Parts: sequence; structure tokens; C-alpha cells
Amino acid sequence: MKTVRTFVLVLLALSLTLSGTGPKSLALEPPPASPGPRTTLPDFSGIPDVQARKRSFFQYLLPLVENENRKLAARRLRLTYIQDHIRFGRPLLEQDSAWLAGVIHKYDLPVGDIHAPEFWRTALARVDTLPLDLVLVQAAIESAWGTSRFAREGLNLFGQWCFRPGCGMVPDGRPEGESYEVARFPTVSASIASYMHNLNSGAAYSGLRSVRLDLTLRGEPAGACDLVGGLTQYSQRGGDYVDELRAMIRVNQPVIAQARDKTRQSGKI
Repeated sequence: MKTVRTFVLVLLALSLTLSGTGPKSLALEPPPASPGPRTTLPDFSGIPDVQARKRSFFQYLLPLVENENRKLAARRLRLTYIQDHIRFGRPLLEQDSAWLAGVIHKYDLPVGDIHAPEFWRTALARVDTLPLDLVLVQAAIESAWGTSRFAREGLNLFGQWCFRPGCGMVPDGRPEGESYEVARFPTVSASIASYMHNLNSGAAYSGLRSVRLDLTLRGEPAGACDLVGGLTQYSQRGGDYVDELRAMIRVNQPVIAQARDKTRQSGKI
């Protein structure tokens, strides 16, 4: 099945290719200024003051989250550039055709009529940024403020699972017969990117994406509290988990704002 899909994507790229001269391609996604790879977490448990620990946690993650959001924003910009070319019947350069085929594969978009409005609604729903507050608060909950075993040993800040033997860490109390593990990541940024891709492409979060897209199309910002209702399937706790997220977002917004200000003053974002 994967072979057939890959073949279809290659044909798609070839069918969109422009030979000869034509419009310039939108610049490839430039890698934004990166805070650099981080392969360990600070010892947040060693900060006795609760508010200071929160600020430290948010300040540590904030530039990494912003960096991933910049990548998503650049990807979305290029996607809308290609959408406009197709909508107005303009040919695409080979590199743009190949790039679009790669996005279709990465985000598991339907391989069909790329002229259809529904294709672009799905694409733009999946390729978008996530509210900073939402990402930071989920990281806080899922990693116990960066102190959990999975965060410290596997840089897994969002409780993400994997299903290949040896891909991660076997959790204590895993039910007999289950094969999932808690994923390991090489860097903190890789954990954040994987989490964002999960929300942007997973079937369980289609409601979150639909709300975000509708707000975006109306020219309204999609805030954390607007989207949090789409996370009922993120945890077995369902609605109780969403209620906890909402409460933590409200309580921690001032701390996140302080962390953002300090991070900007330091020139890290």
C-alpha cells in the first residue's frame, strides 16, 4: 500500500512540474534561528520555590516551542503560495511540486484532486502553528514540570507512545499483553516537534484542527482555550483532563507572560 501511495505522489510531482522558464519559487523554508540542540533537561526539582520553578521551566521551553512554530508558519506560507498558483492555473516549478508531494506524505493528506477546495481545507487545517500557552501547559502536565522519569531519561515531555520494540521506555504497570512504550527523543526539540505533528495530523484531534481553521479563516486568533476542547482523546481521563488543562492555562498565563518577556529581553526569541 505504501508503495502505491509513493508512486502516486511521484506522479503528482511530475504532473505539476514546470519545464522551462516561469515564476520564481517561494524560498525554501529557511531554518529559523535555532536555540541549538538540547539533549538534557535542567534539574527543575532542585528549584524549591514553586513560582521560580514554573518560570524556569517555561523559559527553558519557550524558545524551542517558538522555533517549531516558526517552522510551521514558514511551511504554511509556502503551502498557501502553492495553493494560489494552482488556483489561478499557474505552473509550478519542479522543486515546489516535489515539496508539495512531501507535505502530502508527511501529513497523510488524501492523494486526490489538488484543485478541490476540500483538499486545501484539509491541508491548511493540518499545517499550522499551535498556541504557546497550550504547548507549555501540556508539557508541564505530562512531564510533571520536567521532573518525570520519561522527561529526564527520554526527553519525552508530552507522554507520547511508540509501538516498535525498543523504541522507548517500558512504563511501570503496563498491562499484560500491551506492547507500547514511552518514546525516547534525541533532543527536547524533537519531542516538541513530534507532539505538534501528532496534534496536526492525528485523527483524534481533527476537532481541534477544525476549530483552529475556522477561527483562522475568520481572521481571529486561535487561542489555547479555544482549542483545548479538542484534546479529550489525549488522555484516558477525557473531559477531566481538558478541565485540568483549562484551569492550568488560566492560572499560568501570567507566569508564561513573564517568561516570554524575560526570554525576549535575553534575545532568545
